[in-house]
Amino acid sequence: MANTADTGQGGAIARLLEQANRQRLSDQFDAARLSCHDVFALDPANAAAMCLLGVCDLESGAVEAGRAWLDKAEAANPALPQLHLYRSIQWELLGDPDRALAAATEATRLAPDMFDAWGRLGDLAGRAGDFAVAARALQRALETGAEHPARPQIALRLAGACIELSDIAATRHALDVAEQTGLAGHPEVLRLRTALARQSGDWAAMERLAKSWVDAAPGEHEALSAQALALGQLGFYARAARIYQPVAEADPEVADNWAALGRLVLGARDIPAARALFEKALALEPGNAEAAFGLARVHTFLGAFAEAEALCRRALESDPGHLEAYGQLCEVASGRLTDAELEALQAGVEEPGLAADRQAIGLFALGDALHRRQQPQSAFQAWTRANATKKIQHGHAASGGYDRSAQAARTDALMAMFPAEAECAALPAITQARPIFIVGMPRSGTTLIEAAIAAHDDVTAGGELSAMPFILEEFLGWARSTGWSGGEIPVMQRMAWRTRYFSQHAELGLDQAQWVTDKQPSNFLAVGLIRQLFPEAPVIHIRRRPVETAFSIYRRNFSRQWPFAHDLDDIAHYYAEHARLCAHWAANLPRRYTTLQYEALVADFEARLRYVIARTGLGWSRKCLDFHLQERSVMTFSSVQVRKPASTDHLNSTAAYAGFLDGFDDRIAALGVDPVTGEWTGEGPQDGAGAGTQAGARDSKRGLGAILGGLFGGAARGE
Repeated sequence: MANTADTGQGGAIARLLEQANRQRLSDQFDAARLSCHDVFALDPANAAAMCLLGVCDLESGAVEAGRAWLDKAEAANPALPQLHLYRSIQWELLGDPDRALAAATEATRLAPDMFDAWGRLGDLAGRAGDFAVAARALQRALETGAEHPARPQIALRLAGACIELSDIAATRHALDVAEQTGLAGHPEVLRLRTALARQSGDWAAMERLAKSWVDAAPGEHEALSAQALALGQLGFYARAARIYQPVAEADPEVADNWAALGRLVLGARDIPAARALFEKALALEPGNAEAAFGLARVHTFLGAFAEAEALCRRALESDPGHLEAYGQLCEVASGRLTDAELEALQAGVEEPGLAADRQAIGLFALGDALHRRQQPQSAFQAWTRANATKKIQHGHAASGGYDRSAQAARTDALMAMFPAEAECAALPAITQARPIFIVGMPRSGTTLIEAAIAAHDDVTAGGELSAMPFILEEFLGWARSTGWSGGEIPVMQRMAWRTRYFSQHAELGLDQAQWVTDKQPSNFLAVGLIRQLFPEAPVIHIRRRPVETAFSIYRRNFSRQWPFAHDLDDIAHYYAEHARLCAHWAANLPRRYTTLQYEALVADFEARLRYVIARTGLGWSRKCLDFHLQERSVMTFSSVQVRKPASTDHLNSTAAYAGFLDGFDDRIAALGVDPVTGEWTGEGPQDGAGAGTQAGARDSKRGLGAILGGLFGGAARGE
């Protein structure tokens, strides 16, 4: 009978302690205290009840009273795990984080399966900045508390620790647990998901997540800033600036806010407004590195390279780890860095936890600096590391986001859609802002020929306008959904796309010009569509020796919109698809289509330029020869080069890197491209080694439906 009585009393005590703890966790401290005193009625020396009374006092602000109860509990049972768990709260409240951490550690030693002890240790270690210990402790908490109600919050905190350790996989797994256990759509989950996308450089995913974060936490400045950053990286600068404007205005004395807004406005190509914002930031904080860097970019675009160089160094004085400033400095100073600057840059790219996009910027700059010092092996290694980092941003550790099959399918589809000039109903004549399209591979000379043409009094440089690639994507979707099989595109549809194209002229202040150049290189894909939207628009296709083009691309920090740019074999494949499609346009849509060889242009600049100007329908102007003397902004990688006259100095820029580029000419030739001119020869392999590049020969054997099916099966990764 005595044993039965003891068991009954023990059960009652356990139930009362459990009740007291639930009440305490619900902040019902008075009720919890009453439950503890009910325990004392059964067991006056119960150490667990003393601990609960102590923690109730601690958590309600009575620190000394709580400490006294814990002292009593320690005298009664010094090995009780809860005692040490609550001592950790006591020591933290008393401002002794080391003893708090030691107490929590002791609690986990005494009770290796106690969820609360591991969670507490993880929180304390995280607040102390020891994220490795925090992650291990929080992971143990998850393992020991499969049904614990605080499991979602522990998973969320684990994700926070893991992202600090740059453990992407562990962060994602912890967030999955948090979402699966009730925190799906929680602002903090979305914040960490957004940070993950930021760290990997997945700007499209970051924009989607940041938008969800903004929706979950309206007005949250950090969320708005993240969305604006992602939109800017995707090229939607005007929209990004509108989103970020309230953030800057909410705290107008913070220079960083105006510098960030200036960067977005500069991306939207409003140079005077951007300049004013950067100068405003510097007036608030003369040592603001972001503002100095932004102003350096403004001066670069305006051709004031000495001022740009000085501002880059000003930015680096304030922030020696500003990798973008090193990149800009290398551009305007042709890679000339001091020994100290080079050493700082080399250290900067190795900084632990560096985001992939920032590391890539630093590595490209490092390659340029080593190239300037005539260290080709080290330079090429830096560029190779930079491109490997860019691949990671595409979500692939070993290969980039470029899909060769999808790109070949896209070429097939476009050739099938536009086999020849179509008989189309006339559209209204364009009286202003008539477009001149300059197409080709990136780094093939598009900026040079635009600079020369835009020096004409009747021409305004539009630069790399973004509308046509988006219109092409919409057209392809429309063709698939409607079953359009070639011939004339309906007039109303053509007018809608043409109106959309011209809307960018109005947004950028180009709508009153007589002629506007559009040197978006990827517009070579859209020539068939261009011919129906703008039948009289000149299209100038410039091509350059493939290995020179490829090497120049490989050295530059291209965005996610150019996924082929980070691998020489991918560049070769894309070049071949470009050559194949452009050969089709030249043969089948020859009206107002002009092919220009870069090497011939720089070797006999005036004669070739006169020919091109005549082909556009413009009259000759001597200013076109003196393009480098004209005052205009140039917002591309070539902003420095086009301030100089055309030259043959760089026709063999690959000479010092021949060993690293060995075999490229053979690869490009095997894909059906002349390795000297870049012209399509159509003499690639027939055994599948050049899959995709021979597809033009098969067009007559495939229906358009089959081609479109291949195109839309995976084309999103090929562009």
